[in-house]
Amino acid sequence: MRACRSLILGGAVVWACALASCASGGTGANGVGGSAGQGGASLEYPLLECDPLVPEFCGYPFPSNVYSVVDPNTTTGRRVSLSRELLLDNDPAPWRHSDGFSAGSPILTFLPGMALGQFGGPDDIDQSLRADSPSLLLDVETGELVPHFAEIDMRAADADERSTMIRPVVRLRDNARYIVAFRGLRNEAGSLIAPSPVFAALRDGTSSSDPSVDSRRALYDDIFNRLSGVGWDASEVQIAWDFTTASDANNTTWLLHMRDEAFSLVERGIEYTIDSVEDDYDPEDFAFRVFGTFRAPLYLTSPDPGALLVFGDDGRPAINPDQPWMDVPFEVLIPRTATTDDPTSIIEYGHGLLNVKEEIESDAFRILMNDHNFTFAATDLIGMSDSDFPVIGVTLAGGNVSGLQTMFDRLHQGFLNYLLLMRMMKTEFANDPTFGPYIDGDSAFYYGISQGGIMGSVFLALSPDVERGALGLVGQPYSMLLFRSVDFNEFLDVIKENYTDVRDHQLIVAALQMLWDRVEPNGYAHHVTRDPLPGVNTKQVLTRVAIGDHEVPTYGGHILARTLGATHLTTGLRDVWGLDTAIATTSGSVLTEYDFAVPPAPLCNVPMSLCNDPHSLLWERVAVARQVNEFLRTGRGENFCKPGDGDEYQVTTEGVCRYPTLGECDPDETPAAAQALCTPGAF
Repeated sequence: MRACRSLILGGAVVWACALASCASGGTGANGVGGSAGQGGASLEYPLLECDPLVPEFCGYPFPSNVYSVVDPNTTTGRRVSLSRELLLDNDPAPWRHSDGFSAGSPILTFLPGMALGQFGGPDDIDQSLRADSPSLLLDVETGELVPHFAEIDMRAADADERSTMIRPVVRLRDNARYIVAFRGLRNEAGSLIAPSPVFAALRDGTSSSDPSVDSRRALYDDIFNRLSGVGWDASEVQIAWDFTTASDANNTTWLLHMRDEAFSLVERGIEYTIDSVEDDYDPEDFAFRVFGTFRAPLYLTSPDPGALLVFGDDGRPAINPDQPWMDVPFEVLIPRTATTDDPTSIIEYGHGLLNVKEEIESDAFRILMNDHNFTFAATDLIGMSDSDFPVIGVTLAGGNVSGLQTMFDRLHQGFLNYLLLMRMMKTEFANDPTFGPYIDGDSAFYYGISQGGIMGSVFLALSPDVERGALGLVGQPYSMLLFRSVDFNEFLDVIKENYTDVRDHQLIVAALQMLWDRVEPNGYAHHVTRDPLPGVNTKQVLTRVAIGDHEVPTYGGHILARTLGATHLTTGLRDVWGLDTAIATTSGSVLTEYDFAVPPAPLCNVPMSLCNDPHSLLWERVAVARQVNEFLRTGRGENFCKPGDGDEYQVTTEGVCRYPTLGECDPDETPAAAQALCTPGAF
């Protein structure tokens, strides 16, 4: 166990209704404080290596403003400064770019001996908004409670390693201050959990030998005053703290700069080369399979896995001076139905987890291509493609969490390549003398599934070249998805070799979320349907999830849908908290749920693992292909689930998207058995 010590170095969303305002406050009286984001007076914070609020575990509570310092050159007025000890002896450098903490991070603490069964969990979000809630997440500026669910880390067999966590179910606001608090929680003996000595001293005004206490007296006066304002009596609080979210610029500036500079450089055309053309690859389904490369400005130290971004003197990504261009492989599939009289629309496809562009050859897409006249184009999303898997594995095996910076850096280049591929398809390729007659450059869309669906929000937020996108098997943020996904288990097994305390695993993922925000939907999805980024149009988005998905939990899909302001297109299954429902829509974004007779996910932070995984079943359905086609072409959200729809495994009731045989559940694989997966240490 890592001991918790303090080092005083001298200073250092509510649901869809938050209003922007000017930042308040300034530097503290002794020059070491500063405004902790919007919503408060000038407050002083010590900079701590570890916070004695939680003496049992260095790094908790997290995120917290005591892990940041004043920086007048940032948007928030602060800069994150994590210690090597907090980061498990990893290099803190990748986090020093951040001017606050993630707006989608899990909120972590440790309460010794915490008894199970005290939180409502993800199916009782309203608990967090009730007057008797044991957990609180308060937006300081608006004074509103943020809807969330609290839970205990059920992956830990040992109660001494079991984190207590808050998961916001809406994306938090950027550059905003939040207060976290817990009360009334009991240990396994049935007694109220006593606050730590440092928190008790801050709460009760008693003396303490810890130097961080006196430096935080004014801060905690403010925290308790604000808690009192929402009906929380300080005497009941067992732990409380605050943190500031990063600015929007913190998350989006790098990719926006790369996009704008690259688009300027290719304004006269994107150079591409056709390497091979097959007109006999699969003549029943395809007229042509085309492989080629296009040239993209290179912002990495090399095009190879393991590379890092190059930065200029202005602190923004810069083109590699020694190798300014890279050749990006791409594949295009033109369906057999394509004719020069009826050219095809373009779909740029986003592939699955650590996969490759050749995923477009899947049988699941042939109905969409031939029945609905789409040409598919794809390239690897470098950073999270098959070529990156060995580097990610070796990095984790070496216990080098900070070394994952290469994944996030390469994703910047990967998204730039995605943007350039769509621009090339709409312009140069649509005018190609051989293939251009089969391509309608004015009709282009994005379609992604699993990782490609998750990451599609980043593409849609940055691309000015499409109006609509379809995202299947989706969610955000990654820190929500990972522990509830069977895909993460093999990576977690590697992490466990170097980090044996289960709390380490939670802290690692929470810290990495700050870096992921620059290249995942948590940093971009709120710009897709409203408040667009510079030079980008707003989009309409179709999102779809599968109940009981083993790989991408539906809870994350619901967060994405709320972020997009989507309407829940009813499929006769269940309601989704916070979403309006409609039988059909004529515009806007929608969420659709599909059921394959697999029990809903466990109500704890472990993956669903019973029955046949519905993750791979959704994209093969005829009703899904028809829904995608209708939405992309017209913007209408419709439910095409009906008996006799041409699918081998048909739904049985009109309008109810339930496929009763595909789940292949054994008799003992019941909803109760799914909840039984929530046994401490089962994973």
